[in-house]
Amino acid sequence: MSGKRVRKRKNNDRAGTSADKAKKIRYWKSAASTIHPGEAGIFATCNRNHEKQCTQELLDLFNDEAKKQYDLANEVTEEGFDDEDDDIEASVNKELESLKKSKESKLFTPVNIDCECVIFLRTKKPIDPPEFVHKICENALKSGVKTTRHTLRLSAVSLTAAATEDDLKTLAKNVLAPHFHSPNQQPVKFAIRTTIRNHTTLNRDQIIQLLATAVGPPHKVDLKDYDRLVHVECFKNIIGISVVKDFETLKRFNLQQIFESKAKERER
Repeated sequence: MSGKRVRKRKNNDRAGTSADKAKKIRYWKSAASTIHPGEAGIFATCNRNHEKQCTQELLDLFNDEAKKQYDLANEVTEEGFDDEDDDIEASVNKELESLKKSKESKLFTPVNIDCECVIFLRTKKPIDPPEFVHKICENALKSGVKTTRHTLRLSAVSLTAAATEDDLKTLAKNVLAPHFHSPNQQPVKFAIRTTIRNHTTLNRDQIIQLLATAVGPPHKVDLKDYDRLVHVECFKNIIGISVVKDFETLKRFNLQQIFESKAKERER
């Protein structure tokens, strides 16, 4: 009798383990398996074993913020409802097709990068990752309303490339030009910040030297009082760059630190 109970408990344990594995497989089934050159997105850090929760809460937050920051409804309307002379059936078909396209073109796609405490969400236009992250952190600092529980720091990536010296040079030209090489460009003070994970091809000094050269005169490096920060994310065989502002003011884009700072203000 007792032996049957033991066997039953063991079977239940196996079932629970299998269910957990199946759940994890289903969760990542729709996620991409790697980051590719030429993509944009947002890295986020979180506490250990909370990558899934971090991904889900950011998908919710990002989709809500995208509706506020971008006129997404008009984009769908312009694509699907131009002709007022269409009959009802044609209008319905257009609406269904429009909804289908809207569903298929996700603005944010989780990528299973298999890195502890780090997740990556690929973005699609019209999302501009640096501006998008800046707005989210700016709103959090103004309102003090806690919108995430597991997310720590957000790191935007305007564009990615293969993590080689030649590809980094090309990437730097594309990403840095609008911020440092526009017509009638005024001199700015800048700094470079690098984050390297699971990568050994390029070292920090190489990256900084190459990017400082790419920025070039009349701009000057100032590590304490900079106007713009060139932020670099190097992960495995991919490197991404963005140019951001208000990095220190917005607590280095760490949502948890922003919420904690606002909580302390309310206690005073």
